[in-house]
Amino acid sequence: GRAMSFINPVAFLALLLIPAALVVRHFWRQRRGRNGVPHPNVALIAAAATKPRARRYLPLALVALAVAALTFALARPEVYRDEPRERATIMLAVDVSGSMAAEDVQPYRLRAAQDAALAFAESVPRAYQLGLVSFSGEASVLLPPTTDRAAFGRAVESLVPDGATAIGDAVTVSLEAIRATQGVGADPNSELEAARILLLSDGSSTTGVPVGAAADEAQRAGVPVFTVALGTLDGVLDNGQRVPPDVPALRNLAEATGGDAFESRDAESVSAVYERLGSFIGTERVLSEVTAWPAGIAAGLLLFAGLAAWRLSPRVG
Repeated sequence: GRAMSFINPVAFLALLLIPAALVVRHFWRQRRGRNGVPHPNVALIAAAATKPRARRYLPLALVALAVAALTFALARPEVYRDEPRERATIMLAVDVSGSMAAEDVQPYRLRAAQDAALAFAESVPRAYQLGLVSFSGEASVLLPPTTDRAAFGRAVESLVPDGATAIGDAVTVSLEAIRATQGVGADPNSELEAARILLLSDGSSTTGVPVGAAADEAQRAGVPVFTVALGTLDGVLDNGQRVPPDVPALRNLAEATGGDAFESRDAESVSAVYERLGSFIGTERVLSEVTAWPAGIAAGLLLFAGLAAWRLSPRVG
């Protein structure tokens, strides 16, 4: 969206008062100059003449700036801000396929993911519901969305690597769990409120629902999928099988649903990604009115204009 907008932009017409006031002042000074001063006070004129010409216009300039700031406030500016969500549902879908036993991420991929998930649960507000889906050859809900962090921790600790990879199933099962929590029903076209899926995987989808179809369903439901590709290109299992992460596939899933894609090549970066997601998922962009600060600036400028006029006014005696 736009960086700034205005509720009452017509107020900017008030800025025309500034040049109008300057024109009136100019003609008034000219007329007074033609009429002359009946009984000039020579001392007063001498005092005024000692003031640098530019400084005499400082109070007027400050008043003009104050009027501009006040006009800006009257236009009621709005800006987009990231504010904490009051509530949200986050499904954490964790790949528990056999390749998650690879030790290229210490101590091994799944353990690093588990530790980061536990830290993630502590970083998001307690009012948020967290659920857990594990997926390998098929996906299953280990924990429906709940605010019970202890239950979430126990579910995370129960994860064990074994089997194939069904990423599409993980997305659709996560959506079903969110629908059940929000009481929306089974309609795949119904939009879900303040819901996110955080999917962590290290491989290509090898079975189950096609990832493209699952992405379409998530997009229709208005649920972004944030993906984390875990592991390195050199990852191998104990039997020598290479298990590099499928980064492009996970990025495509995230982009198709309006989410973001991340890569984590070590335990530290896994934790960093979860930390970033905690702050991102926990906020929403809202349009907020910011009238107070230009009004405050206008008041300050008027105060300085008064002080400047007092300091620069000619004094006699």
